[in-house]
Amino acid sequence: MLANPQIAPLGGHPRVMAVGGGYPIIENGQYVGGLGISGGTYDQDQQAAEEALAALGFELPGN
Repeated sequence: MLANPQIAPLGGHPRVMAVGGGYPIIENGQYVGGLGISGGTYDQDQQAAEEALAALGFELPGN
């Protein structure tokens, strides 16, 4: 899937790696940045990102 530029437009970028642990930062329905967590498993990184954003009062995608 990552080879298809319509699915993952940055998949072939030499300085980007598609891994779990990242979330957009959303404030008042607007995307204002991003947060990347790395060092654990995919699930651990995702959970850490979700907890960090929630603790700071930001919205989570899909909520």
